[in-house]
Amino acid sequence: MKNTLFLTLALIVLFGACAQKKETALTILGENSATIQAMQFFKTDYESKHPVKLDFKPNTFEDAFTKGNQDFANKTGQYDIVLQYNFSLSSFVKNDYVYKLGELKSKSNDSHYEFENDIFENVWREVGYYYADPRNPDENSVEPIAYPFAANTMLLVYNKDLFNDPAQKKAYKLKYGEELKAPTDMNSFKRVAEFFTQPDKGLHGVSLQGATGGWLYYEWCAFVQGFNGKVLDKDHGWRGNASTPVLLATPEVTAATSYYISLKPYNAGNFTTVDGVEQRNIIKQGKVAMGIIWSDYVWGLLDDGNGKMDGRFGFTPTPGTKSMIAGGSFYINRQSKHSDAVFQYVKYLLQKETQVKMLQRGLCSPIKSAYDAAEVQNIPFVPALKASLERAVYMLEAGPDADLINNTITTYVQKAWGGQVSVKNGLKMAKEEIERERTKFYQ
Repeated sequence: MKNTLFLTLALIVLFGACAQKKETALTILGENSATIQAMQFFKTDYESKHPVKLDFKPNTFEDAFTKGNQDFANKTGQYDIVLQYNFSLSSFVKNDYVYKLGELKSKSNDSHYEFENDIFENVWREVGYYYADPRNPDENSVEPIAYPFAANTMLLVYNKDLFNDPAQKKAYKLKYGEELKAPTDMNSFKRVAEFFTQPDKGLHGVSLQGATGGWLYYEWCAFVQGFNGKVLDKDHGWRGNASTPVLLATPEVTAATSYYISLKPYNAGNFTTVDGVEQRNIIKQGKVAMGIIWSDYVWGLLDDGNGKMDGRFGFTPTPGTKSMIAGGSFYINRQSKHSDAVFQYVKYLLQKETQVKMLQRGLCSPIKSAYDAAEVQNIPFVPALKASLERAVYMLEAGPDADLINNTITTYVQKAWGGQVSVKNGLKMAKEEIERERTKFYQ
């Protein structure tokens, strides 16, 4: 009887301990895009092999940004991992909100980091590195802060049904003397946009993102890049200081902005309210020939919700010879009570086997070899995404003045679109405002 009682008590203690251990919850905040959705897909599998519970908090782009910043600033520790983009890198590091990789490695018993050699180096350098001493920035002293959770960029999406229509192909060749195909430069992009604007058929050539909150700014940057322009004279978005030249009045940026505004007659949607979600909805209606779309929004365009892919769309890199680097990092909250478990989870996610599975669910993987796996070769956007990431370079601002630059450019490009200012004067005023206001961020 005593033995039975002892065994029963032992089992109760054992199961209680296991249950208590299972209570460890890791909370992940991020934008409700293909990235966090791919992570959620493997939630049950990871929990079955590790003593944790994964609590995902998908939010809109704007809300994820606001909630993450508030949690860090208030030191409330609500979120163990914040999936945030490189425009937050500077503030997170300068304010000591997040653990650096060196700190996490020093606490870990794991010495296996072979996957680091498989990360797109250009992406990691752009979204996960910063000055070793943020208070005394030294161009020659930088360090990795965090691993990339995604390697995002923008892709050109086109409606294959329209491009493959024999009547449309014949009419295009008759008008322009060339074959109809997905454009590879800005001249052909505009010709295609003009051609497919056919009011009698309810067709538009393009759908552009003109909304505030970063949507216009990032898309406009893709066109600026296509004209070989830059916003600031530097080689990484997070670099720079108060004296870094602002390049908004250059011939390249002026030409790109004039070109962008010239697409207005061919555009579908109410420009100033169209964000990535609305643009995707417009394109899915099948009456738009093309769009420049975020790579992490592509899965939502293809997935029909029933396990099948919408086969109407094709993908290529954006027009020009370069693509933009975007994406973000796994920022591990310094207020987290479970930093070791969080770091273990992040390393699991970055293994090639996991990345291949997540790529099959829409992740834009930062792991190079994942794109060569046989399992992903039938995914329509994979070749274009891989080619884009291989040629991707800095384009987007990520310094402490990133929000100022984003908001100012958005304001003046919207005014130029609405005819309130000329392109030349709008860019001049944007340049002057940015130069006047950005110095305070470096004091």
